[in-house]
Amino acid sequence: MGLEGLKGLIKKNYSPDFVVIHKDYEYEKLSEIFYKPIEKLCTDFDIPLIKTEKIKELKNNFTDYKFGICSGFMEIIGKEVFEIPEFGILNLHCGKLPYYRGRAPISRTIIDGNKTLTITLHKIDEGVDSGDILLEHEIEIENSDDVNSLYEKCCEQAHGIIIKGIDKLLTRKDNVFSKQDLSLKPKPNKKISEEERKISREWSVEKIHNMIRALTFPYPCAFAEYENKKYNFVKSEIFSEGTCNAREKGEIYFVDEDYLLINCKDGLIKISEIQNENGQKVNPEEEFKLRGIFK
Repeated sequence: MGLEGLKGLIKKNYSPDFVVIHKDYEYEKLSEIFYKPIEKLCTDFDIPLIKTEKIKELKNNFTDYKFGICSGFMEIIGKEVFEIPEFGILNLHCGKLPYYRGRAPISRTIIDGNKTLTITLHKIDEGVDSGDILLEHEIEIENSDDVNSLYEKCCEQAHGIIIKGIDKLLTRKDNVFSKQDLSLKPKPNKKISEEERKISREWSVEKIHNMIRALTFPYPCAFAEYENKKYNFVKSEIFSEGTCNAREKGEIYFVDEDYLLINCKDGLIKISEIQNENGQKVNPEEEFKLRGIFK
């Protein structure tokens, strides 16, 4: 998101004085998709690029600035840094605040069945996603969206949100920020647990589908158990909102090499990609039996 946001800003002639990235955080994993592209981008447009292991060591770099923008920086930015710019350091958060403070805001937004996702541009403070809000921007969630496609939409729109925030700050009137009501969400969300990822036969077909698309690969997937083995559900769609009363909840209604249909309490869900507990894709027809039960 930081890389795509920077590309968009440059195209709109908004160029930062400098860019800060981690020195080697998950470098091997992110080398080709982040580190090398952002290095090339900054070189091509003569933007100083600073690599750091501790952001507080750069606090002198932040003096004499009105604001900074944070997007996906994987270190807590402390008071000794975020208080230096006149308007602080603003963070792009892919969830409506305060309801989706903390971890996995996109996934939790989908799980909850929301039809829109709110990107929030807010001040960094000493709490977790608890700072004053500068602006919000809504993105529609399509039925075909999953956590990956929705994140891509956030990336595509990041620069526009930042530009709106900059314009609002620099043409500001009083009370440009609004405070969050943290009583609505006193504690931030934690990482989604294994217990949360386990699908229940008692859930509606819509809830099961939302859980699957919210946690799909490369994230830890939603899963169910079949003959005491765990299976990750990677891709799904609501096949029917009618159910077969002659079948049990969780019972396999149809299976072939491409997909299986599972009976839910209020419909049929189609699973078109499934993995074993080792993350290996399986052939449904070879792995499961008609009228077998997922628990």
